[in-house]
Amino acid sequence: MVFYDEFAVYDRPSLYYGWAEKNSKPEVPSNEKRKRNKVNGMLSVNAITGEIYLQLLAKSKTEDVSRYFADMSEDAYKEGIEKLVITLDNNSTHKDKMKRLLKEAMIAKGIESKIEVEFIHTPAYSPNFNLAEYEIHLLRLQELHHLPSNVTIAEIEKKLERVKILMNSEQIKNTLNHIYSLASMPSS
Repeated sequence: MVFYDEFAVYDRPSLYYGWAEKNSKPEVPSNEKRKRNKVNGMLSVNAITGEIYLQLLAKSKTEDVSRYFADMSEDAYKEGIEKLVITLDNNSTHKDKMKRLLKEAMIAKGIESKIEVEFIHTPAYSPNFNLAEYEIHLLRLQELHHLPSNVTIAEIEKKLERVKILMNSEQIKNTLNHIYSLASMPSS
């Protein structure tokens, strides 16, 4: 089972929210007039091993998401996995069109009948139920928040591509227990 989510990183410094003034949006003052450079990340985390499957792309459209899942499915098949269960949110890029494009991509790769892909969608507006959200938060804290202010997108991409595991098995277990406790709480 893997948990999936997307994120974006810009080539301007990010601030940890703990350092922002109360009731304000944290922002680094800048007189830059140029367009912000951005890279989109697609991240899945294996809930057993903690391994991260990360791709960095210029865009994060439905076609990109389906291609990401096709690549991940192909790699999983090569590792002997017969069924891939993916937990993800209800973003518009995760709907029927993506699933149709994924099926087409898997047919083109010759793996459609060799590995089963099942999607579990978290409830709307529930990022706390997705292990990938916690991983992305950790990724930002550990890898991005301490970068110099003049960092480039290429340097950010290099740094992110080196990341393979963020949480150890004990941390994953504790986070999944936390998610389970949130999911089993009575609604108010």
